[in-house]
Amino acid sequence: MINICICSYNRFELIKQKTLHFLNKHSLNVLNKIYIITPQIDEYKESLKDYHVHYIKCNIGLSNARLAVNQSFPLDSKIWFLDDDIDDILTMNENIIIQKEIEKIFKIMNNQKIFLGSINPTFNKYYSNGLIKFGLYFCIGACYFMINEQRISFIKDELEDYERSIEYFKRDKKVLRNDKLFLKTKYNQKGGMYSEYRDEQRTRRAIELFLKYPEYILLNKKKDYLGLLLRQTGKNQTIHLKGVDCQLTNLVGSYPNKRLDIKLNKTKNYIFKLDNKVIGYLIRNLYYLGDFKFSMKENQNSGDIAGKVTKEKIQKNALKYFDELEFSKSGTRTKRTDKHKFEMSNTIKRVSGLISLNDKIQNIYNSIKNYNVLNESNYFSVNKELQSAYHVDRRNKSPYVMLITKNNNLDLYIPELELEINNRDGDILIFDLKKFHHANTEGDLKDRYSIIFFDK
Repeated sequence: MINICICSYNRFELIKQKTLHFLNKHSLNVLNKIYIITPQIDEYKESLKDYHVHYIKCNIGLSNARLAVNQSFPLDSKIWFLDDDIDDILTMNENIIIQKEIEKIFKIMNNQKIFLGSINPTFNKYYSNGLIKFGLYFCIGACYFMINEQRISFIKDELEDYERSIEYFKRDKKVLRNDKLFLKTKYNQKGGMYSEYRDEQRTRRAIELFLKYPEYILLNKKKDYLGLLLRQTGKNQTIHLKGVDCQLTNLVGSYPNKRLDIKLNKTKNYIFKLDNKVIGYLIRNLYYLGDFKFSMKENQNSGDIAGKVTKEKIQKNALKYFDELEFSKSGTRTKRTDKHKFEMSNTIKRVSGLISLNDKIQNIYNSIKNYNVLNESNYFSVNKELQSAYHVDRRNKSPYVMLITKNNNLDLYIPELELEINNRDGDILIFDLKKFHHANTEGDLKDRYSIIFFDK
């Protein structure tokens, strides 16, 4: 017997109109046992009193419902998970009987020691060859098959079907996909077990899974959120960095005088680890700044970023004092003296401040903030036509910064890690820049913008 398990919450009428209607239409309620998994057993019993179904009590949340199922059935039980809003399952041809095809799926899974299976998650037969396939396939949470091992369910609801598919593949080396059957349903509807499911949560979870399983996930930009593609891929690469001995004497305020021969591939995403801990990541071609322009102002408080103070870069009204100025040890800032009661650095074009005080920056940050799961940001800095000299972000509350650019062909060089990062327009770079000196390599600065989000 196959146990059909339907996780449902606050969908008393919809489950009758959709999934229960579908099961009855194909006589799938005759040979199988149907269970409703819900925190609202009394309410569902009243609403479904004319239906022959059974109930399993669970706590609120999809992961809790999955866990209740695993714990309620003996080992090796055949479990068919369905969402409560399934429209139909279509077949490759009219000779296929859904019940027999499902029984065949479980028979193959038993014989080949496969514990997770699925059908085609779309209803477009054009992309199907009608085969039963084995490998790394996405077993969508709306309709999948499991031979119960009483394994612990995943604790997070968002994108739990992606993580389940990956974990079973990693362990068993294959999951099953039946491309003779096609799922017809509307995804990401409001309500039900996903009542708190929001685009920003989904995006943040996608990044978390990208960092956890880079060898199995490609990020996929959607209109309102960041999605995933499941495949074994070479487009994501983890770089295990090693600290290198380098001469840092008088480094602050100077510019890189060397380039690395090996550049990061411009089509690949990268995760950077040091001592097996993620210290940053680079995701390619995710964000488009468009026609970005900013009303800039001159700011004299970033001498370490703008480099050592020179006559060519200092503001004109200070030129006549230049020969009598005293400088900091690094030469990136003037000292206050009895005669000159001010600090001065090279003139740079910069706007900075609280994110919430600037509408343009706020809009940008709102649309990309979930790409950064390493920290939140409350401050921003926008630089125009600037090549940053070596400096360390010591004043940041959090070590991580998020960087996006416009008209950029400068690389970010980090000598302690012997790393050169070629982030370009559309790329999102998240990195720990509190511990490491970093600077831009040379390049064309015309209309170049760099936007840095950080915590202060």
